[in-house]
Amino acid sequence: MKKYLLSLALIALLIGCSKPEPVYKPPTNEQITDYVYSNNLDLEDSIWTNDSAIILLNNSLITLYADQQGKIYDQKMSWGANSSDPVFVGDGSPFIAIIINENLLSSGADRILVTYTNGKSHSRGITGKKGYLIPNTETSEVDNIIILDNDGEELYRKRE
Repeated sequence: MKKYLLSLALIALLIGCSKPEPVYKPPTNEQITDYVYSNNLDLEDSIWTNDSAIILLNNSLITLYADQQGKIYDQKMSWGANSSDPVFVGDGSPFIAIIINENLLSSGADRILVTYTNGKSHSRGITGKKGYLIPNTETSEVDNIIILDNDGEELYRKRE
């Protein structure tokens, strides 16, 4: 009987000492700013998703999230430089990252038009920087991406 009670006490102690699963949440604006400055990053764009923040650089994407104690975690994804075509990262749900090359920028690229499989679209102005993150709160994926000049002329089209 003593062995049985000792075993139960040991199991209860082990269960009581186990760490709860961490709960991740998006970092605060201050945490993002600290991360960018402390890592000397040249930020192209950033957005928040449900449980993280996405930072876009010229050739990489960083996902930031925080635990209950405020500790910041990051996941990085990089890609090689491509000067002939824009670079697209993601399928549009919850975001798509678009890196525009110098050729399109010098051709007068003015606007990005993204059309989703559910028929909705999102338009975003090009401000001279190369990278743009376009969030999508729905589950639909990108169907079509068009880059237009300031006259509405199509400079680039990609169908998914």
